[in-house]
Amino acid sequence: MNHAHPYRTQQSNRCVEEVIQRVGKKITLGLPLGLGKPIHFVNALYQYAKENPEIELHIVTALSLLPPVPTKGLEQRFMGPFLERMYGDIPELEYARDVLDHKLPSNVKVSEFFFQAGNFLHHNEQQRRYICTNYTHAMRDLLALGVNVIGQLVAPDTNPNYPEQFSLSCNPDLSLDLFVNLRAAETAENPVALVAECNNNLPFFGRDAAVPISTFDVILENKEAEYPLFSAPHSPISAQDHIIGFYASTLLKDGGTLQVGIGSLGAALIYGTRLRHEHNDDWQQLYRDLEVAKRFPVAEKYGGVKPFKKGLYGCSEMMVDGFIYLLEAGILARKVYPDVDLQEAINKGELDPAQTDDVRLQGGVVMHGGFYLGPRNFYKKLEQLSDEQRELICMSSVNYINDLNDHRFGNQRLKVAQRVSSRFINSAMQCTLDGAVVSDGLEDGRVLSGVGGQYDFVSMAHDLKGARSILTIRSTRMSGKKVHSNILFSYGHCTIPRHLRDIIITEYGIADLRGRADEQVYLALIRIADSRFQAKLLKQAQQAGKVDSNFSLPAEWQNNTPEYVTSSLDNFQKKGLFPAFPFGTDFSKDELKIGKALNRLKVDTSTHLGKANILLQALLLGNASEQYKPLLKRMQFTEVRGFKDWLDRRLFVLALKRAESASRK
Repeated sequence: MNHAHPYRTQQSNRCVEEVIQRVGKKITLGLPLGLGKPIHFVNALYQYAKENPEIELHIVTALSLLPPVPTKGLEQRFMGPFLERMYGDIPELEYARDVLDHKLPSNVKVSEFFFQAGNFLHHNEQQRRYICTNYTHAMRDLLALGVNVIGQLVAPDTNPNYPEQFSLSCNPDLSLDLFVNLRAAETAENPVALVAECNNNLPFFGRDAAVPISTFDVILENKEAEYPLFSAPHSPISAQDHIIGFYASTLLKDGGTLQVGIGSLGAALIYGTRLRHEHNDDWQQLYRDLEVAKRFPVAEKYGGVKPFKKGLYGCSEMMVDGFIYLLEAGILARKVYPDVDLQEAINKGELDPAQTDDVRLQGGVVMHGGFYLGPRNFYKKLEQLSDEQRELICMSSVNYINDLNDHRFGNQRLKVAQRVSSRFINSAMQCTLDGAVVSDGLEDGRVLSGVGGQYDFVSMAHDLKGARSILTIRSTRMSGKKVHSNILFSYGHCTIPRHLRDIIITEYGIADLRGRADEQVYLALIRIADSRFQAKLLKQAQQAGKVDSNFSLPAEWQNNTPEYVTSSLDNFQKKGLFPAFPFGTDFSKDELKIGKALNRLKVDTSTHLGKANILLQALLLGNASEQYKPLLKRMQFTEVRGFKDWLDRRLFVLALKRAESASRK
């Protein structure tokens, strides 16, 4: 088949007609994870299927991004304007909204291998259609499902260094290999259609992410219809998260390799890493305060305490925004090269890149990433990268990043040579005392998110010499006003089995589990559990015969309290270190105050008794003081109509007063 001259149009409905003409009425549509979905094309195809029941449409993807829908009342008043500001100019993925609302027509189904966290916990239909797969196996499974159409958002051919090429930019992860495999299997009887939707807001990345325009069969390009990129705002980093991130930063080796997952725990690691590099005296003071070397010798053996001279190389399926902050700080600086002999010579010290002009050294990169997603400021930083900086980043296939096996992008020997002293750092929800980790679902089978690449990195850490898998877990979680331990004796589901146990970090320390006997593993995890649960965990372990019945908790283990965590950072935070939003936030100062107050109100009203108590206090509350006028205006409370508005206004003022009172204590 001739694909040299793709069909180009400015109309999404014409794209749909062309696709149907090519592949027929039975369509299995593969879409990139997260940001790379071509929204105009997808919405037009979905609308066509809704209007034409003879169309059989199966959408296979992951992480279909939607802004949240706030509940009525105070949440709507707070989040409504914020969501409009963040997402008002971005068209919504119509199939994704209909999935959430149980409104899919009978001729359309949607299967995902990674959910937006928690979105489908109570959605039976999507739970049944969930595809459980590792990231490196996702392409295989997409092909097995009979994908015959791929839709991809691309950066148009505006880069003079890559003429007549589009950039897959945010999502070469699966697409690079899918394109090749679909083309190889295409026949006259089994045609495929590859669709590109151009968007100039998408930063252009070259190298592996740049593909010829002729790769695609259909191209949608309409500058007037282009939309901003969907952003994921930063979450605040708590003291608990900061300490976990700090401990993780002690395990990084200068000249090594780094992979980081999304979320506030990943951001805390990035902050701790920059602190180690830029404010090393402060970093080392906390290192001494926490007695890291004495209590957790794994940090001295595998990590470091000094600023980064050689720098780090990033190799991460998700290029989180933190990698750009590491690049700006000069930490993401260790270049790797596609020539295995050259890379091995550098590793052995036989060749110093700073002291030779070998032409092979012109192709070095400091980052391999599979996809990216983040806050608005991240996209702005990507757009503002110089040409030289941009060429240091290679967005590539997830199979290159997550798998050591040979494939078309390289070979095992090259990957091993590049990934020296790897630290694969990801977050999890819970851990059992035998070292098994829960990251993606519940013991009743329901899925919160997905496995993604976590297993890939954990298993790779066991295959690479000098590598470690590091899973970060908050020791406790709140359900209403009740505290639960995330270190458990047992649990009916696991994401990472116990035979792959390695390093676990909570805010109370580092548990080095690799190669340890079960009793040592159980005790290492009890040691970093919250002290409110240690005695019970020890008793369960002893009853199971996993810990000697004569063992008793050492006194130095029993100071694992939230107060200990906050006091550890108190003096540093007075100096402006370890802030909640070290990398900025999309919320204004007033909105941060409001959000904090409303979160506290939500906790205070999580029980029937608490709700009644707060309601009574609100009814008895006096008039609001002048100091709240800007906040009342932001919440549209300058005018109150009806009893419900009047009561909500009082609840809001009460929440502000209680938050202020708590902050003074």
